[in-house]
Amino acid sequence: MVWSACFLFPAVWVATGIGEANRPFLDLYALLAGCDAASLGLNPLLPNPLDPYHRPFGFSEWWFELARLGWGRKDTLWLGTVLIVVTLVAAVAMVRPANRREQYGLGLLLISPAWLLAVNRANQDLVVFLLVSLGLVCFRRSGRLARALGVILFAAAAVLKYFPLVTLVLLLDFRTRRGVLAGFALYVLVVLLAWPGLEPALRLASQHAPSPTWLYAFGAPVLGRDFSQESWLGWLVPAGLMAVWAIREAWNRVPATPAGQPARECSMEREFICGAAMIVGVFFLGVSYLYKLVFAVWLLPWLWRQGVDTEGRWARATRGLVLVVVWLEGTMALVLNLVVGPWSQPVALGLLKATLVTAQLCTWALVACLLRYLLIYVGRRGRALWRHGGSGELQPS
Repeated sequence: MVWSACFLFPAVWVATGIGEANRPFLDLYALLAGCDAASLGLNPLLPNPLDPYHRPFGFSEWWFELARLGWGRKDTLWLGTVLIVVTLVAAVAMVRPANRREQYGLGLLLISPAWLLAVNRANQDLVVFLLVSLGLVCFRRSGRLARALGVILFAAAAVLKYFPLVTLVLLLDFRTRRGVLAGFALYVLVVLLAWPGLEPALRLASQHAPSPTWLYAFGAPVLGRDFSQESWLGWLVPAGLMAVWAIREAWNRVPATPAGQPARECSMEREFICGAAMIVGVFFLGVSYLYKLVFAVWLLPWLWRQGVDTEGRWARATRGLVLVVVWLEGTMALVLNLVVGPWSQPVALGLLKATLVTAQLCTWALVACLLRYLLIYVGRRGRALWRHGGSGELQPS
């Protein structure tokens, strides 16, 4: 209902700083414009005259399969609608909220400005979310065929958008070292098959990466910019300190492998790690938009079910940081645009600067928590595989 209301009253997009009120599904339109350009014999790697912003097509040629289905810019509205509806169904199905509190928690995430940004643009990250979610569902089964299909889906997502390559960490969930190597080989095989249509786009992607300068910027390099530090040291030094802290935490916290866990708890932890890896990976990859937090959906079930011990406090802090990060900038945009801005532009600009800095500090704190969990997981799984070699999996009880 909230998503529909935003499209019915497009002033919401402007008031929240999302913008482009008259251009729904802007990123999907650019993707389909690239497909149309390829169909017409134009070079999609050059600035595209069919796109309103002349954006070149910086993705794998696998996306051109949409053109073979006859889909192009004319299909933007219905395809975008289908995409966001299916995404909503997938998000609810993956989280499976068990009570009213969890329903409200998921709802707060799905109607947050960060999610609205992805919905408004119908960004390709939603397709990645769907593919990786299907892969995670396959991994809920222990059968070889199901897990092989999951690996193929993870690799396909990486071919389509690059950064899902971090899903390689999930291969540690295989039972044996041989299983890990077989999963890795299958993953690499898919990427190699796609490489001829992937390599040119990879070179182009680094030249035309998004560079948001105000609200909703997401990525480690943003920190230096907000503190007027253009040098790479502005973010690389704090990133190094974060890594040292996370490694120290993981070194101290990696426990002995438990004798067993319920299968549902194993899948929740695996999906949490997937979400953490995606968010941390994109954060250090460069500057993008806050819609990357769509992958925070996978974090929720495991965070909700932690106890009241030390790790439970870490989980509550992480959950709180997720909500702060996805809501802060959009909420302050409403306040600045509707209340403070009409009264005083200088005050609004000062509050905007404070909001940007605060949002980045909270984002770094969230990424630090997720990196800590990632390293603990990698250390625990690596230890199990190294010690037991033949059967390193945490067996469901």
